[in-house]
Amino acid sequence: MHRSLSRAVWIPLFLGLLALRPSAAVAASPTGYDVAPVFQDFYERYGGVRTFGYPIGPAIFESAYLVQYFERQRFEYHPELAGTDYTVLLGLLGKEIAEREGRDLRPVAPLPGRRYVPETGHHIAPEFLTYWETRGGVRIFGFPITEPFWEGGILVQYFERARFEYHPEFAGTEWAVLLGRLGAVVWAERNRDLNYQENTLANQLTQLINRTRQENGLAPLVLDPVLTAIAQYRSNDMARRGYFAHASPEGQTAIDLITVTGIPWRLAGETLQRNNYPLERTAAEAARSLFASPSHRAILLDGRFTHFGVAQATASDGMHYYTVVLVQR
Repeated sequence: MHRSLSRAVWIPLFLGLLALRPSAAVAASPTGYDVAPVFQDFYERYGGVRTFGYPIGPAIFESAYLVQYFERQRFEYHPELAGTDYTVLLGLLGKEIAEREGRDLRPVAPLPGRRYVPETGHHIAPEFLTYWETRGGVRIFGFPITEPFWEGGILVQYFERARFEYHPEFAGTEWAVLLGRLGAVVWAERNRDLNYQENTLANQLTQLINRTRQENGLAPLVLDPVLTAIAQYRSNDMARRGYFAHASPEGQTAIDLITVTGIPWRLAGETLQRNNYPLERTAAEAARSLFASPSHRAILLDGRFTHFGVAQATASDGMHYYTVVLVQR
């Protein structure tokens, strides 16, 4: 026996209540992305563009946490640590890349006259020591995890959260020590691995929703990566924990997730659908059920909405959970 159930909710709000004045550093970003509000203070306090580079993507949800990628780092927001100095943590990108590249991470014995870090068993190259000590130390870069080595005419050393590069041609200038663009590398790989495939169930529902809107004389909704990440987080959470509601057991809603990303909006809505139809029928059943419900149809065919995110997750019992998050920018 196949089951199908849908739920919908409106979340109206005036844009002014969410307006945030961006910092000068954020406004000057040439990448077209802003630093998410929850990361702005940390970003500016620890060096901004000089340390982390510009943001290269929107704030998204990854492994249950809000994250944002910068040219040289990945910021992670940990609300469970609110009230401490560790609400914002930095990704271990140096460790991730060094392990992937097969770098030698084995500890070494201390050498006289060199700064040795017993926590990881490596020295900090003299060329990097002042930079490391004055620009954040362990908090920002972590401990060294390799010994320094020359590669392509550049002295390189991996730390837990960064790759330090010494450029001898810039000796005596502020550009002698630069940080590798590890954030850009991981972001590109992530996007390559998560390309939106034409045959995914979520994309099938995306096409069915926009097709129905066009049949009713409405413009198609723009698929937004941040809203899609929010929708995916919601579907994953429901599928994993077996609930079906607009609020998690802890009371977290789509509006909470939208707000923390800093997306500007004046009207928002969420529709949910779940069914256990076979793969070849489940997306069509989700669309049929949503548009058969007057409340869901009213939301999906509301001409004020401009952007949306669509996601699907399958629970261990075969139930498919669909989430559609919509906003008027």
